[in-house]
Amino acid sequence: MHECTPAYGDISALAAILDAFGEGLLVISPDNQVTCINSHLQHLLSIGRDALSGTDADQFISLALVPRICEESCRAEVLAFFSGRSRAADILCTMLSPGGEEQVHCSCRTVNEGPFQGTQIIRLSSGPYGFQRDFVPDTSAGTSILPDNGPGRPADTPEQRRMEEVLRESEDWYRFLVENLNEGIGLIDRGGVAAFANQRMADILGCPAAEIIGLPVSLFVDEEGARYLGEYLQNLDQNLREVFEFELIRKNGARIHTLMATTPINNADGTCRGFLAGVQDITPLERMRRQLRESEQKYRSLVELSAEATLIHCDGKIIYTNPAGMRLLGASRPEEVLGRAILDIVHPQARDTIEAINTRDLQEEEAPLVELLVVRLDGTTVPVEGRGTQAFVDGHAAVQVVMRDITHRKHAEEQLQARNRHLLLLNQIIGASASAHSPEELMETALDLTLDLLGYDGGAIYRLDAGRSEATLQCRRNMPDVCLERAGDILEESCGCTFATGLPCYLEQDRDQNAPTSSLLQELGLAALACIPLVVESNVVGALLIGSRGQGSFSPDERALLEAVGREIGAGILHGMLYQRLEAANREANLYLDILTHDIRNADNVANIYADLLIDELEGEVARHARKLKDGIKKSIEITANVATIRKIHESRTGLAPVDLHAVVLNEINHFSDLCIRYEGRPVEVFADDLLPQVFTNLIGNTAKHGGPDVEVTVAVEDLDERTVIVTVADTGPGVPDDAKETILFRFERENGRRGSQGLGLSICRMLTARYGGRIWVEDRVEGHREKGAAFRFTLRKAGRCRRT
Repeated sequence: MHECTPAYGDISALAAILDAFGEGLLVISPDNQVTCINSHLQHLLSIGRDALSGTDADQFISLALVPRICEESCRAEVLAFFSGRSRAADILCTMLSPGGEEQVHCSCRTVNEGPFQGTQIIRLSSGPYGFQRDFVPDTSAGTSILPDNGPGRPADTPEQRRMEEVLRESEDWYRFLVENLNEGIGLIDRGGVAAFANQRMADILGCPAAEIIGLPVSLFVDEEGARYLGEYLQNLDQNLREVFEFELIRKNGARIHTLMATTPINNADGTCRGFLAGVQDITPLERMRRQLRESEQKYRSLVELSAEATLIHCDGKIIYTNPAGMRLLGASRPEEVLGRAILDIVHPQARDTIEAINTRDLQEEEAPLVELLVVRLDGTTVPVEGRGTQAFVDGHAAVQVVMRDITHRKHAEEQLQARNRHLLLLNQIIGASASAHSPEELMETALDLTLDLLGYDGGAIYRLDAGRSEATLQCRRNMPDVCLERAGDILEESCGCTFATGLPCYLEQDRDQNAPTSSLLQELGLAALACIPLVVESNVVGALLIGSRGQGSFSPDERALLEAVGREIGAGILHGMLYQRLEAANREANLYLDILTHDIRNADNVANIYADLLIDELEGEVARHARKLKDGIKKSIEITANVATIRKIHESRTGLAPVDLHAVVLNEINHFSDLCIRYEGRPVEVFADDLLPQVFTNLIGNTAKHGGPDVEVTVAVEDLDERTVIVTVADTGPGVPDDAKETILFRFERENGRRGSQGLGLSICRMLTARYGGRIWVEDRVEGHREKGAAFRFTLRKAGRCRRT
């Protein structure tokens, strides 16, 4: 805000021009002060130029002008104009002049617009032309203060026209200046009454300028503002220029925060007659200040109460830290931190990195989130995670750093990594247990994994003999020879309870410095030794020894892990033992199967031959018995064949391959030449193996067995979708009851619910179709008519596109 000076002071500079007029001119400023009296009016009123210039206009009018008007009515009309009761006055009156009474024309006008708005002008003209209209209206800029050459008025001289033009230019300039200022301009007299207000002031107060003039300014302030204004008016004689913030009240009651600059206005004799006020509306600025204060308070509260450390450093020196930052650095007072070099609190290995990041921060580049070690005041280090950004302090570029203590997170990460290593160790030992070909291989692998993943210095595994009287070394790694020489002392004396009770034993130098085992550990060159039992089916079969040279004890987590490793090794040994037992059981079962499928089948074939001979040689009832004998032998041959097929299904390790389904069906139909079989199919390849023909053998054979001599069979192959075919084997036999349609496909289930071996062939069909990725089910050949026969349907996966012939 610049200092305001009276906008109308330059009128005095026009006195020489106004003196050239042949009429009296009186100019009164909006603040009701006499601004100018030309020489003609001075002569008419018999006063000097400086006698009353700058005095109060009311005083001048009442003392110098009105008493010289002879007519009472004219005096009243002039006073009415100056009191504001009339807007203009044009009267013919008689005035007392130095030469006696003189008839004059008195014209009173107020400038309504422009830089001289509110200025009052009084013209006293003598002569015949004085009775004409003396003011020319100016619709664009208000009433002119210049006389017009009306009728009966002599023409202006060139000098007078030049002076009038200068005066008009000056008037226009001031009008433009005052009305276009971006601040309100007001003139207030000593009584606190507004004498002038420009349009900006009117906008600020929300009230027309014409209404403001003549009102006490106390109407536009609150009680406190009125008290301050009164004090200021009382001290006007001190001639002080002031700039202060002041709150004004608009006409609608709204409060406006303003910045006001005041300048006293003095008369020629130095008497102060009021002051000029320059006013700027700073309500938005005040709102921004308030928001800024609130934001600053929120920011300060956030930073001060934050659990994260905040530091600000400028030119490499710490200039601010919050309480969390003091706690992080181990300081009890801010003075212990402020002024220290920022690099002093950074670990030496990270200082180059921090300098590079600081440079990026000052250049407003996005800095990465970094982890580093902070050096506390006591010399200890703390891992932190933080990031910096540019800040400004007193106009200087600085860096604000926010960081958090990540000690707990680092500890949690280390624990998680340890847990992952432990889980990896157990998983690998479990995998080794499943894949090891012998317990010895498992123990050696488990020992290597334990030492590699846990970082121990050496270890060994011992096995007990069958009588549990002697421990034998199975494997070792990085164990000194003295451990082997003292194995008896270690296992029997120090760790004897491990074999006796199955409990682990720990020899630890940190915890048993005065115990007898401490000397044993020193002799072995170890700081700690763990002896973990290997338990199989509640029996201790051995021990795992793990030694450490640098670590004097085992933590609870390490103990739990080593004991879990011991259990897994014991489980692996048990797995090996069970595997050996299973191998023995398989060999024994295969022996029985070989006897069943080979020797019994051979015996059945021999018996079948002799049954045929008996049937040919015998007649009558005896021959009928021989045929029944042959049927029994055929059933035995069928059973052994089915058992051989099931064995082959379980033992086969070959994968599936494309098989010509069309050829398989035709080949199987040829095996049943005595049956009426119709085939509806086409060449197609499916995924199967050499057991696929067995499906058709069992299905067609089951139909021949249960359908009777006149049964008819239909085999069909159709596309189910682009990847699947559906095969149907239907017959005209007795059909399958609804309650047996599911159970008939499972082993040893018959259609009448009695247990037996008749369903073994259908069970084989179910196992084979599942092996090929399909399924099998039973339906009625004619839906809803079981008596018209059954339809066995199964699906197979296509191996390629159909080949058409």
